[in-house]
Amino acid sequence: MVGAASLPATASPRTSTVSRGLWSVWDQAFARARYVSLSHVLTPDAPVWNGFPPTTRFQQGTGRLDEKSPYAAFTYEKTGLETTAYSFATDQFGTQLDPPAHWHQCFPAIDELPPTLALRKLAVISIADKVVADANYHLTVADVHAWERAHGRIPSGSVVMVRSDWSKRWPDAARVQPADGRFPGVTLAALKLLHLERKILLHGHEPLDTDSTPTLVGEDWLMNNGYMQAEGVTNLDQVPSTGALVAIGFPRLKGGTGGFASFTAICPANWPHGVRPVDAAEAPLPYNAQRLVWNETKGVRERTAVCDKPKGKQSMN
Repeated sequence: MVGAASLPATASPRTSTVSRGLWSVWDQAFARARYVSLSHVLTPDAPVWNGFPPTTRFQQGTGRLDEKSPYAAFTYEKTGLETTAYSFATDQFGTQLDPPAHWHQCFPAIDELPPTLALRKLAVISIADKVVADANYHLTVADVHAWERAHGRIPSGSVVMVRSDWSKRWPDAARVQPADGRFPGVTLAALKLLHLERKILLHGHEPLDTDSTPTLVGEDWLMNNGYMQAEGVTNLDQVPSTGALVAIGFPRLKGGTGGFASFTAICPANWPHGVRPVDAAEAPLPYNAQRLVWNETKGVRERTAVCDKPKGKQSMN
C-alpha cells in the first residue's frame, strides 16, 4: 500500500492541461455530419443466395411454446416486456460482411477480424448507368481509372463501394436473384487492381454475389487470398463519390463465416442526404402513436394499432 506521504501535493490536474483527445474531432466534424444507413432492414422473407434455403424465422417471445416452462414466451400482455427468437437459415443474410473464413478455414472468421475496421474512408464508384443498359455489367479496370481521373487516386486502406442501384429491387427475391443469373458485379481484374495496387481494405456491392460467373471467380480469389467484402449494400445513391467515411459494425459470432453487418456512411455537413445528430431524437427516443403488434402470418412486429400512454411516463416539464 502506498503511504499518504508519497502522494503528490496536488492530485487534480488543471482543466487547461487536460487533453480532449478525439472529442474535438466529434465537435468539429461528426456532430455536424450527415449519416446514411447502407444496410437493409432484416426480415424473414429477405432475399438470400439461391443456394440457401429460405427458412429464416422470427418468433415472438423466446421460441418456447410450452406455457408451463420457465422460459415461456415473454410478451407485452403477459409479462410487460417482449423478446424475439431468431432462427437464421444462414449467416449470409441481408447486408453482410464476408470474412475470408467463408471460403478458407485458415483465414480469420468474423470474430477474429480486427477492431480497426470500425471507421474508414469511403469511395463510391457508380456503374448504375451501365447496368441500366446491361443488367450483367461488371465493374472494370477502365471504370476504376475513369473514377480516379475525376476524383483522384483511391486512398490506401479505404472501403470502395460499387453502386449499381440493384438494391432498389429489394426485397423482391426474384428480381434480386433473377432466374437468368444476370446481375451486376465486379471483374476479377478490377478486384486485383483495387487490392494489389490501391491496397484497399475491402470493397462492397449491392447484389448478393461478387460476380455472375459460374464459379464465383471474384469471390473465390478474394476469400482465398485473405480479403473481406461487403454484400447486399443499399442507399449508395445517397452517398457522395468522395469525402465520406464509413462506420462498420457486426456481431462477433464465434467462428462465424459470415456476419449481418451495419454499414453507415458519414457524409459532410453540406451533403443533402442523411440525418444529423442534432436533427434526430436520440435520448429519449421518440414516442410512437402506433404500437408494435405481432403479425403471426408475416412473423414480424408491425406498427398497426393506436398506442396506449406508456406506463410510468413522466412529464418533461
